[in-house]
Amino acid sequence: MFNGARPATVTMLLAAAIIAATHATALGDDSAGLRSRSGRRPVFLWPPEKNAESKTELGVPITLGNWTYRAIRAGTPRDGVPWELIVTPAGSGESEWKKGEALIPLPGLSAERSGADKPLKDENAIPVIEMPDILWKKWMSRELHDVVGIHFHELVTDDLARILFTLHKVPPDLPDGTAPESEIYGTRIEATLLAPVQFNLDQTVVARVDPLDKNRVFSRGQHELGHAELSQKVIVAVVAGPQDWDPTRCVGRRSRIEYYWKREQIGRSWSGYRDKTGKILALRTSIVLVPPTRWSMLLPIPPERVTQKHIQLFNEKIVSVAQQFAEADRLAQERFHAEHGAYEAAP
Repeated sequence: MFNGARPATVTMLLAAAIIAATHATALGDDSAGLRSRSGRRPVFLWPPEKNAESKTELGVPITLGNWTYRAIRAGTPRDGVPWELIVTPAGSGESEWKKGEALIPLPGLSAERSGADKPLKDENAIPVIEMPDILWKKWMSRELHDVVGIHFHELVTDDLARILFTLHKVPPDLPDGTAPESEIYGTRIEATLLAPVQFNLDQTVVARVDPLDKNRVFSRGQHELGHAELSQKVIVAVVAGPQDWDPTRCVGRRSRIEYYWKREQIGRSWSGYRDKTGKILALRTSIVLVPPTRWSMLLPIPPERVTQKHIQLFNEKIVSVAQQFAEADRLAQERFHAEHGAYEAAP
């Protein structure tokens, strides 16, 4: 990775585009389809042409891969990057993507028998694999022998995140170039997403059949669905990041998240199920962040004291979300059990 630092505008002191691979099992995916390598590149930002100042749209929209890009003038350019990049789905898969909402609702449970690999009638439903009691200890790992239901889930991604970092003085200079009087001085780092980046949440529910009450598998599945709904909330919160912005102390973060999502059924193996041999039906929820997604961070130090280490740490917190998701999800699930109980243990 490499970067360049050049003056750009009165308030924009440093610009560096970073293409960073998110932490994953392997590298290689590129949802944007731009085929560029990981690295750090210098970027030169200049004010728009004077004859373009009255225009809302900057340039002509272009389609790259399955996404259409267009640039518009920002409504408050002195508070951020003076333009906004808007990216929307295009191509044959355009209709598959739904515009993001604060909460991605899950449909009710659909039951499938153990080892089922055929599609569910409701393609958006989390599969509930009914496992006969006699097979539970044979197929499940030892640490799961005493439970009656399990919500398998994992955040899976090996995509590339292309992000433009810019540094801004807090407060910004006045139009004449002088610094305003203020009790608070610091730096605002803007991390602007330049191309789509995808995160996948895979989920499967396995419920143990009670030989004395076959209807019990449904209630066990409903309990695990509560865990599944919670994981969906957690992943959106994690990619958005903290919202503890405090301009009175020049600390904290905030974000503006734009995303599309879709669901599909896949076959995959799980650690803890049949020694991870063979595949089992799972629901994959794909979330694609798109521009104008932007993360902001305040630092109580002047721009000249901001180092590449500060930017790199911010970059890692944005794109390396797998570990953050695992920890946030664990805490959320513990709170769920504290409120609703751990349901039941095996007899």
